[in-house]
Amino acid sequence: MMDSMVVGMADGSVEKLIVASTVIGGAIALDTKVDMYLLLGGARAFRKDVAGTEKATYDHPELRAEMEAGMSQHQIPDPFAALRKLKGEGKLHIHVCATAGKIWGAEQLTDFVDLVDDIVGVGEYVIRTADADSVQLL
Repeated sequence: MMDSMVVGMADGSVEKLIVASTVIGGAIALDTKVDMYLLLGGARAFRKDVAGTEKATYDHPELRAEMEAGMSQHQIPDPFAALRKLKGEGKLHIHVCATAGKIWGAEQLTDFVDLVDDIVGVGEYVIRTADADSVQLL
């Protein structure tokens, strides 16, 4: 059984956020504590002016309508709604890399959606990956 997982979000595409929210949901269902670190593209995806808007990026924009239809048909929530629910269970903490935030012009916690707990140096991510039971990089 895993006690802790670290998820590094280097890419903030909607597809990767869906994968991350699904993996994190599975880990939390197994009673695992999860720390999600928003690295370069991940930090941009969680900016207030990007999250859930037309500014969001897609790996395959030509498949967007098909993906959204499938999610709707099977009642799969958007990744931010899924992460919000998972945070409510108390085992998910979301951190933004300070350098990534600076690159995207978002240096204050208030620049990000309310899911973000704090802004940290990348050293914290490196340290957490060393002692986590599982590390995922998306």
